[in-house]
Amino acid sequence: MLEYRIQNNGNSDNKRPAVFLIHGYGSNADDLFSFASYLPKNYTIIALQAPLSLGDKSFAWYPLSINTNGEIRSENDTAWTAVDLIIKNIDGLIKKYALNLNDISLLGFSQGAILSWALGFRFPDKIRRIIALSGFIHESINADKEPEFIAYAAHGTNDEVIPVLKARESILPLSKKYSEIQYHEYPDGHTISEENFTNLIKWLNKTNL
Repeated sequence: MLEYRIQNNGNSDNKRPAVFLIHGYGSNADDLFSFASYLPKNYTIIALQAPLSLGDKSFAWYPLSINTNGEIRSENDTAWTAVDLIIKNIDGLIKKYALNLNDISLLGFSQGAILSWALGFRFPDKIRRIIALSGFIHESINADKEPEFIAYAAHGTNDEVIPVLKARESILPLSKKYSEIQYHEYPDGHTISEENFTNLIKWLNKTNL
C-alpha cells in the first residue's frame, strides 16, 4: 500500500464520495493535501504519495530523462505500471474506508495530471471526474473514444516545464469535441494560480452530486 494522507469526513449512512490527489514529479503527498480544506466538505480527501524516492521529501511516480533535444522523456512501461499501482491502491482504499465507488474523482498536477488522464481512459468505469492541472494526454493513451468521465483541465501559458503546446495538442481538441471536457489557460508558469484554483473549486461544486 502506498503512503497517503487522508481527510476522512466522518461516518455516514451513505458511502462517501472521494477525491484522490496525485502529486507531481519531485513532490510529495503533503503538497496537494494542503488543498483538502477547500474541497467539497462531503468528500473524503486522500493524497497518495509516489513510491520512487528522489531524495528528502521528493518522490516520483516514474523516472524521467532528458533527450539530446532537451525534451523530457519517460518509459511507457514504467508509467503504465504506475497507473496500475495507483488504481490498485484506490480500489483498496475504497474498501478500507467504505467509499462510494461510483463517485471517485482525481486531482492531479503535472506528472499526476498525466497519470489522471491515463487512469480515466483506462478505467472509465472507476473514475467519474478528473481535475488535470499543468499536464497533457500522453501519446500512449488511447483517447479516440468518447470519455466516460468529466474533466476540468488547466495549463499555464508561461509553463517552462511542460509547454502549453502539449496541452493544446492533446487536451484542447477533446474539449472542442466533447462538452464534458473543459480546458482553460491562465497566464501562469508551472503552478496553480488563485484564479485557476477558484475556478476548479467552482467546477467541483457545480458537478458535485
